[in-house]
Amino acid sequence: MRVTGGFDMWIYGLHFDGAGLPAQWTAPLIVRIPALAERFVLLQRERRLQAWVAAHGYPAPPQLELFAPGELFDSPVQVMQRVAGTRMDAIMVATPSRIPGLVGQLAAAQAALHRLPVPEWAQAGSGWSLADKRLELTRSLVAQGLRGPLAEALERTERIVPLLEVSEPVICHGDFHARNLLVDADTVWVIDWTDAGIGDRHGDIARTEWTFRSTAVLLSGETERPVSRAPDSALAGGYLSSYRREFPVDAARLRLWMPLQYLNAWAMAVAGEQGVFGPSPAGFDSRIGTWAEKEFRLCIQDLP
Repeated sequence: MRVTGGFDMWIYGLHFDGAGLPAQWTAPLIVRIPALAERFVLLQRERRLQAWVAAHGYPAPPQLELFAPGELFDSPVQVMQRVAGTRMDAIMVATPSRIPGLVGQLAAAQAALHRLPVPEWAQAGSGWSLADKRLELTRSLVAQGLRGPLAEALERTERIVPLLEVSEPVICHGDFHARNLLVDADTVWVIDWTDAGIGDRHGDIARTEWTFRSTAVLLSGETERPVSRAPDSALAGGYLSSYRREFPVDAARLRLWMPLQYLNAWAMAVAGEQGVFGPSPAGFDSRIGTWAEKEFRLCIQDLP
């Protein structure tokens, strides 16, 4: 059964039955299949960090197997347990009265992730940088020969990357928002660890705040409206207030991380238009590139 699809991933729900199967393979499963075989290395990294946080009691779905390209299909195949729960954004839409409590749960779950110990194999210099992860696609496009405004924006962004380093980095999900959270009573399961890395927790917070604000602008079609004036600014503000009950938040550091969010959205639009990801399950909104470029220039103009 097709569950959903992202920019470069097909996602299916499966249920096997048979006396010879291990117990965990007879439970409901989720299978993720990227469009490109090259994603195998990234899935290996994702599996390792997801297994680490799960082993430390964090609610991340257990992964059962990762098949290399050629074992089943041309693309790799990732198999994990399907956990119970309803996507948090769906609950917000269906029951608006629950939004304040759900936002509080979201912030608490993110703070709990930031409290986990960082594995020795993911310390500084090990290739797990959150900033590098966010810039990975843009750097790849430029390395492949892309020139013009996106390459110039990357050059400008590279100047602030050293400022994003912190002395005490934490585990960051990299895409922590309501679409990636499944609510099952008091448990909030966190899915889709594709963008996970190690770094400044403000990079993780900035991504969440950006998602709250930018999603409303894109859904409304009002892409001329600055994101800072998005109609759900109160929602983003409620999230930050909830997170501040767990940890302090430095507004200046959030601003420092914002250009990376827009540059990534801009790069994804360019990659989608050029078919870099292969056939996309979700398709690409043609407005995103222009909108993200405009917002990038607005948020980076006053930075060092």
